[in-house]
Amino acid sequence: MVRVLGFKRSFVWGWLCASSLLLLLVVTGCVISPRRTLGGGPTPTPTPTGSPTPTPTATPQGKLYVSNSGNNSIVRFDSAFIDSGNIIPAATISGANTTLTAPAYITLDAANDRLYVANNADLSILIFDNISTKNGNVAPERTISGGATTLVSPSDLTLDRGRNLLYVADDIDIQVFSSASTATGNIAPARTLSPGFAVAAVFIDGTNDRLYAANSASNSITIYDNASTLASGPVTASRTIQGAATHLATPSGIQLDGSGRLVVSNAAPPSITIYNNAAVANGNIAPAGEITGSNTGFSVPNQIAVDTTGTGTLYIADPNAARIAVYTSLTTATGNIAPNRAIVGPGTTLSVASSPVGVAIDTTR
Repeated sequence: MVRVLGFKRSFVWGWLCASSLLLLLVVTGCVISPRRTLGGGPTPTPTPTGSPTPTPTATPQGKLYVSNSGNNSIVRFDSAFIDSGNIIPAATISGANTTLTAPAYITLDAANDRLYVANNADLSILIFDNISTKNGNVAPERTISGGATTLVSPSDLTLDRGRNLLYVADDIDIQVFSSASTATGNIAPARTLSPGFAVAAVFIDGTNDRLYAANSASNSITIYDNASTLASGPVTASRTIQGAATHLATPSGIQLDGSGRLVVSNAAPPSITIYNNAAVANGNIAPAGEITGSNTGFSVPNQIAVDTTGTGTLYIADPNAARIAVYTSLTTATGNIAPNRAIVGPGTTLSVASSPVGVAIDTTR
């Protein structure tokens, strides 16, 4: 009996203690949640990690470079896709440090933001890196000059970026410099090609290893296949565009458009002639398109640059007209038509005295 009573007292006492503890927890708000763990408080809800906000990519506005032979400068226009009229250049590279001396034609390596200049009166090639940020009296990063170069009158140049080769129109020769991205100093050309005439302009189609050269004296364009394998010395053209039907007239600038057509600027009488299937063009062929006549406003078209995207845009340096003429639909442009726009006026710094002869377009910036 004593054991039973003791058991009952223990049970009653334990029940009272447990009831009191539960009442205390309820009163104080400390209800034990079924989600509570023995080791601590509630499991926190993780804060989602936000995805990093990508840096917006700037929309290219187009950068247009113009070499002024008459005042030893290069100017840059930073909204080339829309620039028109009497606009002020975004940058002017000039001064003693630049060593610009009657700069002739220019070529741009847009992927590496690098400009090559045929520095005619100084018998040199100037290379400016980070050209899209250059302004003022700045020196080129590299200069190819000296007796070993054999340069006598560099007037035009064109870059095969894939093979890292620089082709330079140099009077009656085409000098080919290897390691174009780093070439500097008094270095000899890797090869000297001798086509047998004074070379007015050159253009390399690096994708197809095909070289085009303008012969202004005989009103012809010569084409050389497998250009990177041509040996030094006299070279024979694979094909030649020549004859009365071509309407070539002192050709002075050559480019390819996005449709594989050959585009030529002719100085006298002034015109732009365009030939289909440049890869196989040959003989006395008529142009597929021809921009000519009084409405064009041409005086002496010199170097040309082609934006190969879309319907194609043609930029024409015309020193005697003191302007850059722009045709924005090259695929259909033909006849006696005025340019869609022109960069012209005293604010541009382009004048007959400054003689804007060279032009290059960067469509990526």
